[in-house]
Amino acid sequence: MALAALLGVAAQEAFRPQVELLRGEKRVVASVSGEEGSLFYADYGDLLVGRLLALSPERVQVEEQAFFLDGGSVLEEGLELGQEVEAAFNPDYRREGLPYLLRLRRAGEGRAERYLRLVLYDPQGVEVRLGEGVEARGPLAVVERGGQEELLLLGGRARYLEEAGHLDLRPEAGEVWLQEGQVRVRGQRLRYRNDTGEAFLEGPLEVLREGERPLVGQAGALRYRLDEDRLWLLGGVEFRQGERVTRAARALVQEKEGYAYLFGEVESRDERGFVRGDRVRYALGTGEVVVLGRVAGEFREE
Repeated sequence: MALAALLGVAAQEAFRPQVELLRGEKRVVASVSGEEGSLFYADYGDLLVGRLLALSPERVQVEEQAFFLDGGSVLEEGLELGQEVEAAFNPDYRREGLPYLLRLRRAGEGRAERYLRLVLYDPQGVEVRLGEGVEARGPLAVVERGGQEELLLLGGRARYLEEAGHLDLRPEAGEVWLQEGQVRVRGQRLRYRNDTGEAFLEGPLEVLREGERPLVGQAGALRYRLDEDRLWLLGGVEFRQGERVTRAARALVQEKEGYAYLFGEVESRDERGFVRGDRVRYALGTGEVVVLGRVAGEFREE
């Protein structure tokens, strides 16, 4: 409650609350604008590891302990009864005698005694910086610390209910943008795991790049590897630039070099014909392609 109240006062002083995750010398930083309507809130909780015995939209049981949950509880997908799970819960916020479940996921190798969930909400967009050159933006960010550090950026909203004395968190898939240089990608939800250094943006994705020859495209998903500073587009990649349409299974985008490297039965077509290959270098500014492996093609003479 103190953090939420502090933000409302400090907004007039351009205070920008932020959360920082460190991975070696690399940093991942999430921040809100501090303007009216933005929120920064911390939930502290305990952790319980044990077998999952019951799971419903209103109630979860791990070993002998039951919890209540709502739309703000974050559950890992694909959980099954009998699995060993890690439950993070707030023992002080109760309903019908049951503590509130903050998060439930499969138990990992790491163990921690306490859990911290930091919620950032901003109608203007929570700003997330991944290393030096990649930025992401979405309305709601949830940062978890305890056992494993993760950041989730997605749609939805959050507000502090003063009379009830707790946070009303409503996460949902929404509009999330990720940008490197002139390349912008719009997706549904971004998840960053600090133990692996990988960020994954769920699709379907829209790819945009402005310039003299604007590029528009699509892909199934995006993976950014912080340690290697590599951005991959995955699954049904398609670039459209002028009359040229290029399709591939996946693409490594090297925005600093001005190229994307396309892999997997690549085909590029324009009004003059087509070219195919299993590895293609694609110039992001012009749409020109150079086949690097297993070339084939057909062109009409002018």
